Amino acid sequence: MSRKLVVNLLVYADLVKEGAKQAELLSRVASAQAQAAEVRREWILNLPEELPALAQGAKENGLELFYSIPVPLFAAGRLEEELLQTVYAEARQMGATRIKFAVGNFAAAAAEELQKLAVLAKKNEDVLLTVEGDQSEANGRLEVLLGLLEACRDCGAPVYATYDVGNFVWVGQEPLHNAVKLAPFVRYIHLKDVVMTSAGPQVRELDAGSIDWRGALELLPQDVPVALEFPCEAPVDERVAAMLKKVKNLSQNY
Repeated sequence: MSRKLVVNLLVYADLVKEGAKQAELLSRVASAQAQAAEVRREWILNLPEELPALAQGAKENGLELFYSIPVPLFAAGRLEEELLQTVYAEARQMGATRIKFAVGNFAAAAAEELQKLAVLAKKNEDVLLTVEGDQSEANGRLEVLLGLLEACRDCGAPVYATYDVGNFVWVGQEPLHNAVKLAPFVRYIHLKDVVMTSAGPQVRELDAGSIDWRGALELLPQDVPVALEFPCEAPVDERVAAMLKKVKNLSQNY
């Protein structure tokens, strides 16, 4: 089975630092033989101008768009309801089919907050909502992510998981163990590698660290999109294409 290949635009971090807009990077994603690009909200400086440009760029390059929001869905136990509504609207403006949040502080969430989430997620079910753990002890552990996913399942909220193979290292958890636990909820996968340094974990390109990302993919659903999500060094276009080819060749062997 061939997975849908995605490029999170983080791979072009150096180009963005030099002034490139995300819409300008979509032709590179298409040239690398990916089927989708993941747009980063924190890199959008002018929403009214850039959202239509992203929609047009995706159309011109035959790409699906995903939308990454690097803030918690819950803060102090309360759903970020206004932000979620805003993000759904932005996603539709650019034609994105998925949105992704960090989980945030869900543990203290009251039942009414979950009900608000269920109502919004059902109303906007054409835009898939996923959550992931971040690299913090408070919000990155498996228990936090599973707690929200299980609660959403139990109340009928269509909320699913983005599994990030590297983030669990920051909270001292084993990525493959967590892959097994999260597999029933996973609808999207982020790939990166991680190396341990004297300053702590550091993100690396695939096969430049100690993460068994191939083993993780074997444990996760075979029909969900997989994204490269790490800054890529020059020559960036060649490196991105080569790593996408690794993932494609692997998935075709399942």
